[in-house]
Amino acid sequence: MSKENLFSVLLVVAMFFWGSSWPSSKVLIGYTGADVITFWRFFFAFLASIPLVMFLRIPMRLNGKDLKLLLFATFFNCLYSVMFFVGLHYGSAGKGGVLVTTMTPIFVCLFASILRKIKKDTSRKMKAHEILGLCLGVIAGVCLLNLGTIAQLLSKFNLFFILCAMDWAVLTLICQRTRVHPIAINFYTTLFSVLFSSVIFAFQPAMFEIFSFDGRFWVMMAIVAVLSTAIGTSIYYLGIAQVGAEKASSYPLLVPAFALFTSYVILGEIPRLLTLIGGGIAVCAIYFINLYRPSHFEFFFEFLKNLKK
Repeated sequence: MSKENLFSVLLVVAMFFWGSSWPSSKVLIGYTGADVITFWRFFFAFLASIPLVMFLRIPMRLNGKDLKLLLFATFFNCLYSVMFFVGLHYGSAGKGGVLVTTMTPIFVCLFASILRKIKKDTSRKMKAHEILGLCLGVIAGVCLLNLGTIAQLLSKFNLFFILCAMDWAVLTLICQRTRVHPIAINFYTTLFSVLFSSVIFAFQPAMFEIFSFDGRFWVMMAIVAVLSTAIGTSIYYLGIAQVGAEKASSYPLLVPAFALFTSYVILGEIPRLLTLIGGGIAVCAIYFINLYRPSHFEFFFEFLKNLKK
């Protein structure tokens, strides 16, 4: 098997890890509070990332500017984790996985466009396919949020996961400004998150109750901290180097499907029709924002021409 084919398979596995972290996290939050799970998730993810960084010989040097950006990113990383676990108290893990993973790149595009306008940067204007993607994203959001009233928009489930998607979009834009190796970014933000969350959460008796929990807890923690956060993310960044950024960036489109599938297997959740429709529209929105190329439709247009003949 060629390196490219091998990493294509590994990328699918990594997306499965990412998707399965949603129902696994739902199980974890049933054992204890979001603060406890947040700290230990970062702690075990950090331990798992140490041998990866050493084995892959990732350059770890930081300058002052990158350090400031990573500390800023750490704040949003910790905030995301707390909102993520609290939000899972109030609804479906599968729906949350679809909502956050599909709406985040849409918010990234929207926030980047707003920043360019604030800075009066005219070097890059939004293209027609990106505008189409944002419009589809709004439609997808309405479907995923299942809005009937304003009260439903402000429900705890919807509110927490909309904020999660916005938070991760801001975190993404911050990390894009650094010149640090992507795996090093993941390592440092995890390390700083351990330190930051330990100052806030660690000094309480409930923090050590996890060592009395059963095997199911530890299996789910391994999925969330080791497989998803440490290994899955590292595979994704290595995959970018092997198969190219454009091809690798299409693989996260598998995450919503895996989140729904694993939520059904682990939790018995059956997705609603609106969730499936909204997720499908959101995948189309992400395609038009991040992956669209005119060449993708050449075959289709050629086929139409032949039909007319």
